[in-house]
Amino acid sequence: MYEDLQWIYIKFIMRMNGALVKYSLCFLISTSVFYFISCKKNRDDNVISLGLNITITDQTGRKMEGATVEIYSSAEDRDHGRNIIISKKTDAKGIVRFTGNEFNKNNQTFEKINGVYYLNVFKHNMRQQAETEFLDFTKDKKTDQSIYLENANAETITVKVAVVYENPVLLPQNKRLHELFITPGYSFKWNDPVELSQNYEKTLEEVSGYTIDYQIVKEIDAGQLFTYLKNDPEKRLLSVDEVAKYLGEENWETFKEIGTSYDYNAMVAHYGFDKMRDKGEIHEVWVWTFPYGGMWESHMMGKDAFWINSPPNENPTCTELLSIMGLNYERDLACALESYGHRFESTMMQVYGWWNYDNKTSLSQLSTWEKYSAYGLRYDKFEKGKAQIGNVHFPPNGQQDYDFGNETYILSYVDDWLNYPYLRGNEARSVNRTEWGNPQGSWQLGWMKYYLSHMPRYKGINPNDGKLNNWWHYVVDYNNAIKKQTLD
Repeated sequence: MYEDLQWIYIKFIMRMNGALVKYSLCFLISTSVFYFISCKKNRDDNVISLGLNITITDQTGRKMEGATVEIYSSAEDRDHGRNIIISKKTDAKGIVRFTGNEFNKNNQTFEKINGVYYLNVFKHNMRQQAETEFLDFTKDKKTDQSIYLENANAETITVKVAVVYENPVLLPQNKRLHELFITPGYSFKWNDPVELSQNYEKTLEEVSGYTIDYQIVKEIDAGQLFTYLKNDPEKRLLSVDEVAKYLGEENWETFKEIGTSYDYNAMVAHYGFDKMRDKGEIHEVWVWTFPYGGMWESHMMGKDAFWINSPPNENPTCTELLSIMGLNYERDLACALESYGHRFESTMMQVYGWWNYDNKTSLSQLSTWEKYSAYGLRYDKFEKGKAQIGNVHFPPNGQQDYDFGNETYILSYVDDWLNYPYLRGNEARSVNRTEWGNPQGSWQLGWMKYYLSHMPRYKGINPNDGKLNNWWHYVVDYNNAIKKQTLD
């Protein structure tokens, strides 16, 4: 029978009329049947049986679903986020599985792909870098590995604050400014600045991921005011009674027609804030004042002070940088956070430079800060129909200033920034106003909290631009942040 089969096989080959036969055919012979199978071996075909299973947990052992696991061939590539071989997310059990063939997309010999691989694992602030064991792709085996993620939030920075409440008691009513006056044309009540300040502190700590700990070390119930009328060449400070008189005008004619300014140097000297700053007793000042108090939203003084939404102080009496927030208790928490947001914007422009979208033509030309701030109208020229985060006035889908309640959806890379500096740009998600919500009935408050909470606040240096991964550090302690950036 075997000779008959050979003859059949020879006749079959002869009848192929010269056609190319890619694989030889073998016979499996049993007592009654035979099978045709490919004689091409797994090893010759580079079909790799090796598998790598990785389980991701946090430090408590909780399985991490949705964690990104990236595999690199070198630590340098991993550090810069380039030449990713494979990237997958963990399943509901915190497991991600890789097949051997995924390591060999270019169909190389085993000798070239055998070795140790470098892992980058992250989900928001939970992160870890690790290595595989030596992977030998010539062996048919499964490799299991467990990795636990650590909290990558930056170390908490304590910021000592002096708070001034310019909200004096008026006689004979025995009530404070915020209780006596309303804004012309409106009926809403002004806010109690003490309560507002407490909520401000709490919210800023929350949106920083608690990497900032604001400590109120001094509170002043101010009887002295530092507001003066702009047309006064002597810059005489207004008394409490004068302020009350002008706020009592039907349409605030005097304040609106003449305007007001604020004597920062006199205020700082009066309370000794300049000396307190140089001694390290305080780091910044919050002043809660009345409408038309004449203050900028934020202001900086000290040696080498720079623009934070206002010109730097020209005649500082302190050496260390001192940031002063000018906050209006006629307005709500959302507006106070907006003032902080503008301070943040100005500080990051000091770090990265000003926005310059009009003169740039490709995504690679954008600084990291420009990328963060690119709402749809700005970003569209770089990626059609998409957005990054936005700025204080413009959410990703914003069409005009303060367009926080826009219902239109846009594809945005908002989630990328929670994994900073791992900006992969491959998972845009459709967002609109429901993404940030309207707490207390305010889309603005929702956006301010959302915007600030996406600011990077992580350990380390971004290897692609050399800046700190914790942008909050620049805002609350610029000089030490620059030192840390240089040393690290």
